[in-house]
Amino acid sequence: MRSFFVFIALIVYGWHPIYGQAPVSAPSVPNFPGFTFRWAIGYAGQPGNSENIPAPVINSLNPWVDAFGPLSNISTAGSTPQIIHNSYGQGLNVGFRFGYMFNAYVGVDLGVSYSQSTTISAYQQTTFYQPDSANNPVATGGYLDNTVTTKSMSIALSPSVTLAYSKPKFKIYPYARVGLTLPVFTQVTHSMTMVLDGVGASNTSYNYPYFIGNLTTVEMQTNMLFTVGFTGAVGVVWRPYNFINFFAELSGQYLNLKGRYTQITEWNADGYDLTTYRGPYRLEYDYVKSLNLHSNNAQYNPNYNANAPKQDISPVFPYSNIGFNVGVQLVLNKKVFKDQDGFDQDRSKKVKVPKVKKKKIEEVKPAGN
Repeated sequence: MRSFFVFIALIVYGWHPIYGQAPVSAPSVPNFPGFTFRWAIGYAGQPGNSENIPAPVINSLNPWVDAFGPLSNISTAGSTPQIIHNSYGQGLNVGFRFGYMFNAYVGVDLGVSYSQSTTISAYQQTTFYQPDSANNPVATGGYLDNTVTTKSMSIALSPSVTLAYSKPKFKIYPYARVGLTLPVFTQVTHSMTMVLDGVGASNTSYNYPYFIGNLTTVEMQTNMLFTVGFTGAVGVVWRPYNFINFFAELSGQYLNLKGRYTQITEWNADGYDLTTYRGPYRLEYDYVKSLNLHSNNAQYNPNYNANAPKQDISPVFPYSNIGFNVGVQLVLNKKVFKDQDGFDQDRSKKVKVPKVKKKKIEEVKPAGN
């Protein structure tokens, strides 16, 4: 019977070569110091309601000028524009983080993340103008209905410092992380679908400076400059096993980006590709810090070069957000791998093995002696 209880104890607490030794204990294996590898997925929203979204301005009253302005809804021609506030930081994100915890309280890591923003859209109806015989714009009585959508994708690095309160006996512990956001590649796409309402396209509409048909579709891309932002998070880790943890966190990011250049990749009117007819000045836009009489910009330099990209000042693209992430954390260190049963959830109890008493073999005396 005693051997039976010994056998059960070994099954419950894990096998160890302790038979015949003094009582021993197997405390929880400490996770740190050690390397950490995290995978997370999450969703972020806009932090407030004050960020303007840049969008191309389509204005037939002044068709010679290409520019960005705040994205807005214009329900009917002549009505007050309703500016849309949002952030390109709103959307889905996935990321990996590799780090090192010096102890149970302090560590460093480097993250790589990919984020895809939600699609932001607006509808604009404006009066459609065409030039008269004197080349002055005149209202045609029709309208230009424009649907604008924009979205962004970004790949970023994020070095950070982690502060935690993680003792070996804790199954759940809190942590905080603060660091930088370093977007290494970010691209914004704008798509426009323009429909003439109440007036038909003419040969004048297809030509410079309008390039407008009854149905016109436009695609343009803006690549961003490298900029430094700030990021942070607070969360909790659940440690069911020594080397596999699960976590949930609230995260935040402060980041505003400026464009490096914008390029129109498609300008199609009624099935006709008019992209190349617009020329370099109206297809490509290089962003500079300031404009002067020598800039390649018709509003500043009357002798601008139509065969070179237009120079302009970039609008600001907002990427700040507040989000929620969940994921898995792996802890890699020698102590974890030396543990004979890494999935043991509670090994803080002592296993007492009863001592086996050796029985003396009595000497058998010959009968009759």
